[in-house]
Amino acid sequence: MQVNDAYTPQTPIEGVMHAFTRIGRRLKAKQPGDTIDHSAHIALFVLRCSGALRLSELAARMELDASTTSRHVRALEQLGLVRRSPDPADGRAFRVELTEQGVEQWEENARRRMELLSTALEGWSEEDVTTFGQLMTRFADAVTARTEDVPQAAWADKGWAAVGPRLAARRTEDFAPDVDDAARENTEKNLESTT
Repeated sequence: MQVNDAYTPQTPIEGVMHAFTRIGRRLKAKQPGDTIDHSAHIALFVLRCSGALRLSELAARMELDASTTSRHVRALEQLGLVRRSPDPADGRAFRVELTEQGVEQWEENARRRMELLSTALEGWSEEDVTTFGQLMTRFADAVTARTEDVPQAAWADKGWAAVGPRLAARRTEDFAPDVDDAARENTEKNLESTT
């Protein structure tokens, strides 16, 4: 879908939608120096923020189906960015985790996107940037609340905040795993044993 940047929105809400479409399109595009696509970057982001996850947990957090997530994991594994390890809670299942190279790749891609955003905010006062961040967070929370059936752990709260001078602000808190019912857990085990 091509969006015409010259389009003039007719209402304030339409203006918000148009702005998000323009920003999203550009942030999803490969940036100069990127070696992986946007979907792979999101997988690395989730794993960087959450630590090792079962395939089904990774799929849920990426808001993708398990087969698509499995393809992403295989591709990232071939690049040496993730590895599979046995799940300590269930030896028949596995968890996906970042390799050291995967952490470095995510940090490098995140740094490029932070530079893009910093450049876009040049000339803004610190107060404007703070207000913008607060309003964006408020908006993101409202959209999330209206689109999620079950509240998820706020894994994304750690992501971009971790990017800084040599990523000194890394946070490693663990999030409690989602509690699955017996049917979902059985499906998860079947899926993981076949990938």
